Amino acid sequence: MKTRLKTAHEEQYSDGSKTLGVLFNYSFEVEHDGWKESFIYIFNHEKNMYIFFNTMVDVFDYMLYGEDKMKRAYMEEDEFDSYYDAPYIEGKFGDLLKWV
Repeated sequence: MKTRLKTAHEEQYSDGSKTLGVLFNYSFEVEHDGWKESFIYIFNHEKNMYIFFNTMVDVFDYMLYGEDKMKRAYMEEDEFDSYYDAPYIEGKFGDLLKWV
C-alpha cells in the first residue's frame, strides 16, 4: 500500500522551543481508499527530534509527568523529513515507528 503524510494541524509553543501537531497518514490508492491513521507529535527544535504518540492523553501525560509513563516513539528530523518529502511511503508510517 502506498501512503502519504500530511500535517493536519500545528501549534508552536510561545517560547518557540517546540511544536505540537497532528500528523495524518493516508492511502491514495483506489484499492485502499479510506485507509488512514493519525499521530500526535511534539517536535523539539533544539534537539531536532520528533516524539510521536498514539493518543492526546499520552501526549498530555508526557507533558505533565515526563517520559516514563506512556508509549511513544522518537524519530530524528532528517529521517522524518525523508518520509514527509517523499512522493509516497510504501506501507504505513506507523510501521516505521519504534515504540518505547
